[in-house]
Amino acid sequence: MKKVSDFIVQKILKENNFSMELARILDIQQQSVLGLAKRNSNKLTLYVAVQFYKDKGFSEDEIFFKPTNNAI
Repeated sequence: MKKVSDFIVQKILKENNFSMELARILDIQQQSVLGLAKRNSNKLTLYVAVQFYKDKGFSEDEIFFKPTNNAI
């Protein structure tokens, strides 16, 4: 299951206008968006949310979390 990157999570948590716009797009309250960000919910990867991030100029590499391979 994909998650958004820490960069997007921090942007949601720290930038009021960004989280308000995302809340409007998702048709939920801003406080709910902040809760989703704190949990890094997969709801932040819904199609409309990803389109919002892309419209803001972010690439898929910036949007999605990339797990590191720490295989031993």
